[in-house]
Amino acid sequence: MLMNRLQKAYYIWKAEGIDALLYKVKLKLDMKNIFRENSYKKWVEANECDIMRVTELEYNPLFSVVIPVYNVADNMLRECVDSVLSQTYKNFEIILVDDASTQKSVRKVLGEYEEKPGITVIYREKNGHISRTTNDGIHAAKGEFVALCDCDDLYAPNALYEMAKKLNEDPDLDFIYSDEDHISENGKERSNPFFKPDWSPETFMSFMYTCHLSVYRRALLEELSGLRVGFEGSQDYDLVLRVMEKTTRIGHVPKILYHWRMRKESTANAIAAKPYALEAAEKAKKEALVRRGLKGEVTFLPAIAQYRVTYFPQGNPMVSIIIPSKDNPKMIAMCLDGIVKHTDYENYEVILVDNGSKEENRKQIESLILNYQQTGELQVRYIYRPMEFNFSKMCNMGAKEAKGEYLLFLNDDIEVSEEVKKSPHYTAGVGQWLSVLLGQAQVSYTGAVSCKLYYPGGIQIQHAGVVNLSIGPAHGLYGLNDTFNYYYGRNLMDYNFCSVTGACLMIDRKKFEEAGRFDEDFPVAYNDVSLCFRLVELGYFNVVRNDVILIHHESVSRGLDRESAEKEERRSREMQKLYEKHPRFLKGYDPCYNPNLVSDSIDFSIDMKYASKHEKVKKLQEREFAEYHCVSQEEEILVYYVDFVEEKEELVQINGWMFNSRKESNNHNRVRVLLKREDNGEIYIVKTKKSHRPDLQSVYADRKKVSLAGYQTIFSKANLPKGSYQVGLELDKLYIMCKNRLEV
Repeated sequence: MLMNRLQKAYYIWKAEGIDALLYKVKLKLDMKNIFRENSYKKWVEANECDIMRVTELEYNPLFSVVIPVYNVADNMLRECVDSVLSQTYKNFEIILVDDASTQKSVRKVLGEYEEKPGITVIYREKNGHISRTTNDGIHAAKGEFVALCDCDDLYAPNALYEMAKKLNEDPDLDFIYSDEDHISENGKERSNPFFKPDWSPETFMSFMYTCHLSVYRRALLEELSGLRVGFEGSQDYDLVLRVMEKTTRIGHVPKILYHWRMRKESTANAIAAKPYALEAAEKAKKEALVRRGLKGEVTFLPAIAQYRVTYFPQGNPMVSIIIPSKDNPKMIAMCLDGIVKHTDYENYEVILVDNGSKEENRKQIESLILNYQQTGELQVRYIYRPMEFNFSKMCNMGAKEAKGEYLLFLNDDIEVSEEVKKSPHYTAGVGQWLSVLLGQAQVSYTGAVSCKLYYPGGIQIQHAGVVNLSIGPAHGLYGLNDTFNYYYGRNLMDYNFCSVTGACLMIDRKKFEEAGRFDEDFPVAYNDVSLCFRLVELGYFNVVRNDVILIHHESVSRGLDRESAEKEERRSREMQKLYEKHPRFLKGYDPCYNPNLVSDSIDFSIDMKYASKHEKVKKLQEREFAEYHCVSQEEEILVYYVDFVEEKEELVQINGWMFNSRKESNNHNRVRVLLKREDNGEIYIVKTKKSHRPDLQSVYADRKKVSLAGYQTIFSKANLPKGSYQVGLELDKLYIMCKNRLEV
């Protein structure tokens, strides 16, 4: 393992330089502890100042807090029980069940609580392990709801109050879970908060994310016969897998209500501490597949110590691959060639929808299709309909002509390629891509299905799910290197997202029709998001399969349709229309995200981590600026691009890349953004933070060490006077003004 890491480090150093190597090491450390201590302390101070505040509730259910006990340290047991006794909500009972502890002091401590009102202590004569012990507590429970707690962990003071409050909002809920964090063994330091999504069934099939605090309707637990013996270590995971087969009335409280003790022998510290827990999780998943009548396989992923569930296609349904295109014969040839070479699933057809290619391009496309038809390699139907570009309409036209029970909408610049094998997280066989997507699409609760997309030439993420942020829909982890394990495996495990990309989107035809097909009011942008929002509104769950990786030849420099004022205006109009049609999602609502995570960034963090967010921009006079030589891209002194300028509410975000072609290495660059006020020529300078861009190293192969030439910044509008600004860049006292505009 160590040798592999050293070898990888050596290759990075040789190819990209020491700066890139140090950057990646720092990034990896940050991702392992993305909620750094100081940041989380600040978050706690800002968000938990009123946890003792309660309001009168109309409905006050009785909670039975079941605490199984076995050979725990005296102080930890006392702290655990006292944390429950200190609840701001008072309608509860505590049931302590001792699993025949051999540590004599345990009985002594339990005796201290035995006489207190509202506490029941049960002493088992024989050790039965966690499932039997917990079940004894459930059988003794009198409450309408049962809350579980490990004997060394802690409840937040408002834990039961927030659960009761949630039940007042929705009394029909059968199962409720909360966010959680870790607490040090000495009980003094909190860390590693886990801000969870609302109920997401495919995310749960990936890993046990509901964890603590968990509250169950007692009648449901009794129906399920409680925890199952033989699943110790993952007994709660097995329970929730069975719960989700009985009810969809599942709620989530997005607050830290549980503190998980980081003991050496605890899975809170490392899953390796309890290897039997992994075996039990594997068993639970396999049995869940059998109970649900699904065929599939469960595969271990050592990078994150979790088991992936891959569903096998049921039957042999036809898949119609619908490809909208125009004047792009080379890309079409690449796309179709990849499908033919690397698709194991055989029952599919291709429908190519062309909205008016030039005659010479049309002839090339027809010749290509004829060749496939003559060889029998591919079933292709060519629909040629000259018309104004409307992606939604083109997709709907293809769907109308499709014979398949399942529809796969695919951009013409998508490539199925063995190049993805270079990914350290590659697991599925390249040829299995279509069958994996199909198997997932056949699961009853699945809406739209997509995969992970790379930019060509490397492992830079273009798509790994769409997050609905306050600044609008955005690609989660966009532009990041896929080397690392990002927020709880968001780039590794299979996750539910509120939306996925239309560049690769599979859906059951019946669900597609139920959702009203693609909305043709969205000709260019947000057509995929609108469809996915509608699926969520209908009760379905959209999925990203991270085990399927395809290459998206979307221009790295094209950005997000922000290279012209006209396109930016059109995009803004379509975003406004999106939220008018789906008002539930306005202001960043996203059931697959969490309101405690940042609402204007894509890295699933609780702090911005951008250097300039809270910094005043520096004012520079025009005469001072003019002393320096301005260069252009054509002169190739500076090679540059502004990927996008995003302004929303009080924040501005600017991303891009820039390097000096005369320099041997550009990995230590300090790019600054220039904002030139158009009415008086005043210029403001904004600091940026480095961004790793492996795509640059592949695109500019003749340039040495440019992988850290990317930049990113976020700053407040309040730092700038109102007005119109031209965006520019500065590097090494060389200045450029770009075409991008900003309105403040």
